Amino acid sequence: MSKSVFIRLFAGLSPDYFDGIPMILLGQWLLPVGIFLLLTGFHAKRSRKAGVLSLYRYGRVLHWWKWHFGKGMACGLWTGIWLLLAALSCDIALGNAAVLSVELTLKISVLWLAHMLSVAALFTLLDLFCIRRFALGGLLLLDGLTCIIGYGIPKSSHLMYGMWGMYLQSSLCEAGGFQAEAVIGAEAILLAASFFGGREYLKRETNII
Repeated sequence: MSKSVFIRLFAGLSPDYFDGIPMILLGQWLLPVGIFLLLTGFHAKRSRKAGVLSLYRYGRVLHWWKWHFGKGMACGLWTGIWLLLAALSCDIALGNAAVLSVELTLKISVLWLAHMLSVAALFTLLDLFCIRRFALGGLLLLDGLTCIIGYGIPKSSHLMYGMWGMYLQSSLCEAGGFQAEAVIGAEAILLAASFFGGREYLKRETNII
């Protein structure tokens, strides 16, 4: 196991373990995901409180949704970047930064950030509904369960959402991994679907034609 905090938290689970699902490594992977969701949820709660004032400012609920969704994505991006920088700072302080090349750091960061932006998009969409209180736990469970399924059934791993942010499971790391470009494209589609899904829901709820 790498001594690098950055690699342990953000590179994902290696496919080289054959004695069962490495639960400690899975916990390490889910830790920053959980922190990300908590911070995203805190932002969403503050944004909801300011929602009425924002509606007055933007005039129409669809204009508000564009602002709200865009702000959620910006918050998700900055939250993800700060978490990555915090781990890198730990490695520098502990003297472990030598194992991280610029190329490796960028590959891990891009895959993880793309995954987190899709998580933030789903969270922002779910926050429109009464089930918002379960969104944080549900998305963390989605990541965890799909990781476990993908690890337990390797043939399905390329389709498992929870593994899409893992550098160690991608073609960037090994030939048999998922195609990173395809996964990032799928997550971009998921992000767009969350935006348009929220817009259509608000149209129906407010009777906007």
